[in-house]
This record gives sequence, structure tokens and C-alpha cells, in this order.
Amino acid sequence: MVGAKSNRALRTAEFPMSRPQLVSGEPSPPYSPPRIVRIALKLLKQAPTFPRREFRKRVLRDAYSRGCGNHERDLPEEEPDLSVFDEGRVLRQQVFEANKNKHQSSGYRVLMLRPGSITAEIWFSGLQSCMQHAGIECCVLPPSSSRADINDCIDEFQPNIFIATEWIGTLQLLDLDYLLDYKRHKGCLRLFVPVWHSGMPGGFSSPREDKWRWNLRRNGMTADAYFSIFEPEFYERSTLDRHGPHIDYITVPQACNPFSDYPLPERKSYDYFMATSLTDERLDVTYRYLRPIMNRYRGLWAGPRWGFGRYKISPDEMPMHYSRTRIAFSPLAGFVPLYAAELTHRVYAAAGCGAFQLTMPTTVTNRYFEDDELIQAGTPEEYVRLFDHYIDRPNERNAVVLRGLRRAYRDHTCFNRVDQLVKHWDEWKNQALF
Repeated sequence: MVGAKSNRALRTAEFPMSRPQLVSGEPSPPYSPPRIVRIALKLLKQAPTFPRREFRKRVLRDAYSRGCGNHERDLPEEEPDLSVFDEGRVLRQQVFEANKNKHQSSGYRVLMLRPGSITAEIWFSGLQSCMQHAGIECCVLPPSSSRADINDCIDEFQPNIFIATEWIGTLQLLDLDYLLDYKRHKGCLRLFVPVWHSGMPGGFSSPREDKWRWNLRRNGMTADAYFSIFEPEFYERSTLDRHGPHIDYITVPQACNPFSDYPLPERKSYDYFMATSLTDERLDVTYRYLRPIMNRYRGLWAGPRWGFGRYKISPDEMPMHYSRTRIAFSPLAGFVPLYAAELTHRVYAAAGCGAFQLTMPTTVTNRYFEDDELIQAGTPEEYVRLFDHYIDRPNERNAVVLRGLRRAYRDHTCFNRVDQLVKHWDEWKNQALF
């Protein structure tokens, strides 16, 4: 919350803190079952896959143990390529200097309500730090914020850009009437992140929730414009309301953050490195693509609930671990390689940290990296073959690393994404969208 609660009593009288009020004829807010029921349904849904999941975790744990005990990998630590570190230091300094107060005269004041996920925390914090460095005042509210917290912050901070998700829980939390009134009187762009609908595999909503959210859109209660990390093709497939009003959508891909992603002059002591949360999709791609490598090579694995490696690694430690590894794992899980969706944050962060990474191709990868900047394997067999090829060829690895590092710092920092957002904000302002 920012500042004192000025005019709070008046605001409360004008906009009671209840669920969003819908216009006549709209469906009531979708029913959400009690938490205990949601947990029970989730456990029931997962029950058939539990034995396979536990079997795969045990196999991977054994493979990790064998690889870490492989004495054939008792190799001297590989000396760092100082040209990577030196170039990264220069590029980082240049990007900070070029963007210092770059958008100070824009007059934008951005308030973001951060969703409660690791991806959102990384994405929003990177945008916030780079906006502030570029001279844009920016405030981020945590996902635990109440409706009163949000309204108070709007009162005090007086944003002209408000960013939130169009997730059903967020819409029920926000005082949409107050937000619309604030937009009309003060001029504020409601920039929302759309979410998947029930027609997508693994979609985040039900048909009833889709109908409720789409009716809010059609009555002007939610977004003036949309943005997300996903490509336009994925938006059209997963969240577009084809019968509703036209709302501009822009893709703002994830990026490396120069404040947190940079090379360090560390000796290479791991054959591989991976830090990731455990999901069924991540477990599947790890079992199919990485198990043969883990069985023979020494590396560092981190993440809760895997049952091996380190339980957790702080985000501040990531540049050090990327710099200590010969090859960083960057496999793509779930829908990402199947649809024209996105490149994950890991790809950009590893490139910004000067890590050699081995990832997988998508239909959108070449929009962001050339083939000689990012090594990609399309099958499990090719992944193992490329790992075996590059693992003890530091000169070849470092040539790829330098090209990827230059690309990341030229085109794919959070500063690039801020520039993109400001450009669109200017266009929407000229169109009197806010």
C-alpha cells in the first residue's frame, strides 16, 4: 500500500466492497467449491498417475546418484572463458547507461497486481526494476492484497496504467466498478493478461467461468487492451472471444533481466545444471530427455519434491550456478513445444548469464534466436547426442555462448520489453483508449 488512506470513507460509500456487480441479464459469478472439495477433487484426479510418477522419480533419483558417482568424470575444473565474462560486463554496463531515465518524460505511472506464481513473480519484478531504472514510476502489489489494499493504492499512487490478470479470482477480487469510474475520471489504461479458457487442454477455467468473464468484457468492465508472454497464435487459439468486441492484444515475451542475469568468472565444476519445480509435465520431459545424461554425468539438480539434489536455490544464486556449469539443461515441457506459445524465461536467463544451454525447438524459436545462438534438440536421442558432443568441447561451447549473450543483451532484456510497452501505451493513448 502506498501512503495514507485518503478519501477512503467516500470511496467505500461510492463503491461497496462486494463482489463485482454485473449488469442485468448477466450470469452470477461462477460458483467456486470449498477449498477442501477442490483438494479432494485434485487428489482424486491425480490418483491414477501416482504410481507412475513415483516410479519415475525413483528412477531419476537412482540415475542422479550413479552419475554423481561416476569417477570417469573426475575431471579438473574447467577454467572460465574470461572473454564471456568481460563481454557480459561491458554489455550490461552499456544497457544500464542507455536506459537510465530513458522514459522519464513519458509520464506513465504503472500499478501492477502480481499473480501468485513463480513465473509472474520473475516477470513482473523484472519489468518493475527496468521500468524504474528507465524513469517510469512503478508499484507492484502482492497477490495477497485485499480489495481495500488495491483501491487505497490506486487512490494514493494515481496510476495511469493498471496491470492485472483476467483470471477469475482476480476479477472477483477487483472492484471493477471503481476501476471503471477511476478510468473515466482520471484516465487509466486497464491492461490485462488474458488466461486460457476451457476449450484448451489443461485450460484454467470452466465454460461457465468463460461466459461470465466474456460478459464482463462485452460490458466494458475489464480490459482496454491485453498483453502476455504468449504469442498471438496462442492467444487466438486459447483466449480470444470470437463473438465479443475487438480488444488489442500484444505479445511481450519474457526476457533476461540485467539486474539479475549476467556472467560470472566461475570455474566449470558441473557437467549440467537444472533448477525447476516438479510438475507432471516436467517429470515427463526429464524422464524421456535427461535420464540417460543424468545416469552418466555429474551435475547439480535443484527443486522441491524431486527427492534428490538440492531442495532449493535462491534466485540470487542462479548466475553463479549457470557460470559453473558446462551445459545448462533447458528442455521445454507441457504445451510449450506443442503450440506456438512462448520461449520460457529459462532460455533468456541462461543466455543472459553466459551459459551454454541445450533446449528444444518450437515454431517460434527463430523469431528470437538464430540456430547458431541457441542449440536445439528435437528428440531425446538428439538431445543426448548433442550433449555428448559439446560437453568436453569448451571452445565450441563458448563460441555459441558469446553469440547468444550478444543477442540476449541486444534484443531480449527487460529494457527491450519496457520499450515495447511504452510504444504501445503511446499508440493507445493517441487512440484515446485512456
